[in-house]
Amino acid sequence: MADEVRPLVTTVAAPLEVFDRPEVAGNAPRFEILKTAPTSEFADEVDGAAEWLGVPVAEILLAALARALGRTRGEGEVAVEVAADSLPAPRAVWLICSDALPMGPTEMLQGAHTALAAAAGRAAIPCEVLLDVASGKHGSGGDHGLELHVYRAAGALHLDWHYDATRFDAYSVEEMAEQFPLALIEITSDAATPL
Repeated sequence: MADEVRPLVTTVAAPLEVFDRPEVAGNAPRFEILKTAPTSEFADEVDGAAEWLGVPVAEILLAALARALGRTRGEGEVAVEVAADSLPAPRAVWLICSDALPMGPTEMLQGAHTALAAAAGRAAIPCEVLLDVASGKHGSGGDHGLELHVYRAAGALHLDWHYDATRFDAYSVEEMAEQFPLALIEITSDAATPL
């Protein structure tokens, strides 16, 4: 679509195939949830980085999601709906997923920052991936083929992965859930403030 802004690339990136299998018409989705062990260390790390970098937590989490998808699903671009308390309404963004240079932590955070800024006021694009950062703007899951719900409880950061088991093998989601905290630490430890 001609009016869509894609950050950090001069040409359109290849679409990223997030799912193990395509959606089959007539087959009802079957949603499952993978919950990761909550940690207060991640909550402190994300809060400290958000304050130091001067960005909303949602941008850091979006950059980490891009890195985790790049590591587990490959290089490319995916449409992601982002819902967060820091946003007045959910936004649909084009996210560049990568695990290769020159896309270091700073570039990943800049990409998330630019994507969210470019999405303001833009018509929604169809998204099969959701990042919901404690927004309360989505229910318990099931509107997208893959949803990452991030919320705080008892001082810890909880990560719940909701996924359509007709399109994902469980191990694929487990791999994403394992890579996400590593990507998060990389972004919070090594990224510079976006422009």
